Amino acid sequence: MKLASQYPKGMRDQSSIWVPPIYRRLLSADKPERDMSERCLIKVSSVILPPQSPLSKEVALDLEQKLLSSMLDMLNDPSKKIQAVKSWGWFISLLGASAASTRPLLNKMLKVPEQLFTDPDPQVQITTMVIWKNLVDAFFGPQVLENMDQGTVMSPIEPRAHASAQMKKIRLIMMPLCGVLSRSHNIALSSSCLSTWHYLLYKLGDLINHLSILEAAFGPVLKIIFSTRFDNQNKPLWSFCINLFHDFISVRARHLISPDDDVRVPLNQNLLSQTCAHLKALFDVHQIKWLPWDVTSFDFQLEILGSIVNPELLHNMTADMAVTVMDSTTQTFRLLLEGVQVQCNSKFADDNVMICITKVCKFVKKVFLDTVGKQKSNSSAVLVQFCLKFVKCTVEELDNSLLASGKYELCVDIERIKEIEYAKCSPKLSHPRIRPLAYMELVSPAVYLTALSLSIVAQFTGELSHGDAEQLASIICPPDLLENFHAVVPFLYMQIMRPVDSRLRIKWLVVWNKVSKRLNEQMISYLKAGCGASGHDVLCQFFCYPFFALVSSGSISAHWNAENRFEGYLNMTQDLEAELVIEVYRSFCTNSSYCSEPVYMVFLEHFFEYLINIVDENMSSIQANLKYCLENKSKNITILSVLGNVVIGLLENAQIFNYANKEREVTTNEDPAGCREPNLFLGSLKLANRVYEAIRSCFQRKSSCTTPSHKQVFLIFI
Repeated sequence: MKLASQYPKGMRDQSSIWVPPIYRRLLSADKPERDMSERCLIKVSSVILPPQSPLSKEVALDLEQKLLSSMLDMLNDPSKKIQAVKSWGWFISLLGASAASTRPLLNKMLKVPEQLFTDPDPQVQITTMVIWKNLVDAFFGPQVLENMDQGTVMSPIEPRAHASAQMKKIRLIMMPLCGVLSRSHNIALSSSCLSTWHYLLYKLGDLINHLSILEAAFGPVLKIIFSTRFDNQNKPLWSFCINLFHDFISVRARHLISPDDDVRVPLNQNLLSQTCAHLKALFDVHQIKWLPWDVTSFDFQLEILGSIVNPELLHNMTADMAVTVMDSTTQTFRLLLEGVQVQCNSKFADDNVMICITKVCKFVKKVFLDTVGKQKSNSSAVLVQFCLKFVKCTVEELDNSLLASGKYELCVDIERIKEIEYAKCSPKLSHPRIRPLAYMELVSPAVYLTALSLSIVAQFTGELSHGDAEQLASIICPPDLLENFHAVVPFLYMQIMRPVDSRLRIKWLVVWNKVSKRLNEQMISYLKAGCGASGHDVLCQFFCYPFFALVSSGSISAHWNAENRFEGYLNMTQDLEAELVIEVYRSFCTNSSYCSEPVYMVFLEHFFEYLINIVDENMSSIQANLKYCLENKSKNITILSVLGNVVIGLLENAQIFNYANKEREVTTNEDPAGCREPNLFLGSLKLANRVYEAIRSCFQRKSSCTTPSHKQVFLIFI
């Protein structure tokens, strides 16, 4: 050891002479001699490793003649198993790169760890897993990688054939790692396994970025960990893997920030704090050489992401665990989309933009839409929330110019669209002329995502939370994108045409309420964008939706009330329905911040004209609805409350009167002989008249009005 420290080069050249007497004592029957031999090898390892060819040949000869059989004999003594595997590690290191070329000898040597990886003693398995790194060094040491042809140091876009020479080595190393992780319930053993696996990824260098290497070395362990039920026991392992995947996905984003510098995107600190200390340290000790990924590896990334959000694993998961999974996965998905946006902004975007956007949309559809309906427990509510988060991330991270572009179109392959496409209109109601999306119709990605989100909500039979409804509204109402409403409006109307009970009807009214509020906030920008007559029509149809939902629901509510006698529930349902609609209409009619905008007033004229025509066309249905409610002594008449409050909001709006006066002055000055009545004010009075006409026939046989909502409407005319 003293000579090795003083004359390292000379001693390295002569290592085949003086090293064998040391390593042979690793298998000595005398424990002190074995320990002394190991200490000596540790001291001189920097001089003799990686080994020169003469030393490797000497080690191979010794193993063939005696050492290998002695090592296998040690496995029969439980007290010597750990020493045997430590000796095996040294022999593999001393064989070095030649270990792969001496295949018959290597196959014989592998019998040692093969037995110890399944040993009942966890400590033996852990030691074997640690020593397994020596084989990684032998296969992928600096000398091996330097001697590789430069064509085999892969970028993600190069052909698979270049990496085939390394695949057998990788599969050999990965086999026990995957086996141990699949069956182990010991956190220490599993952590040791992940440490060895991370070391392999580090030692692969740039080679790890090739798609076939990712599939062989990176993907299998992630899938095993993510396919295991997420609980407190495996949380440290799961956290380590999700952060590693996060690091891999983020490489495109950090390359965008600083192409020439290694700027790291921060890891998920919440999960990092839950990772084992020694695993957490690996992120700094051995940094994997990720390169910016290419579109060719996009399927691989989505496949791994799909294994994390496996709906079956969310079943019976605690709320805290589900939130952890959703937050971390959504964060990673957002980074993936940032990488897609980088790809879309590149000069070669046209070739790959459609591929990326299509795969993102199909991924969300496959993972969520195909499974929400299969879930019979509360986990389906988690899936709905999860899906809407993913769609919202997509809408936020990818430019509207891409999602709404006519250049990129997708087939609407959503079964729910196929089901509602043939829904029949009620013969008793005169619905607006609407054209629903057709199954397999080509649409923009923005419309596809909207249809997908609506279908997810439609397929979910539980109660939709207000938070989920808000998420859906943010997806439907991106800035300056009115095209979405050409898909939303027919979808809502088709829900009316399908038989639903009060609970499901309220779900869609909640959605309408949230979308209306968001739309009302952005109304001026929509109108100023030049939506034209067709845009006005679709907005009018959207805002008139509750009218049809409430009128067409009379017979269903009555049937429920007559047979099941749930009067209390029914009244509560009617109150909630009225509240959801009235809240929007009063805001819609009394929005003082918009009343100074002529474009808004023109739209209001259009809307009230539209609403009056609908009331005229459906007057008999309205009167039948009101009459039925009165005959059954309903404490509230929802459609009456809604229409009454619309009229009240209009007539109480002083800005409408001001606008009407200005309109009259302008018209009179321009054409004194033929001045016209102000349309907006006149429309308000016409609507009030229609409400009066609707209720007059129902009350002419009644001596008095018995409910507050009835009196409220009559007071309008006093």
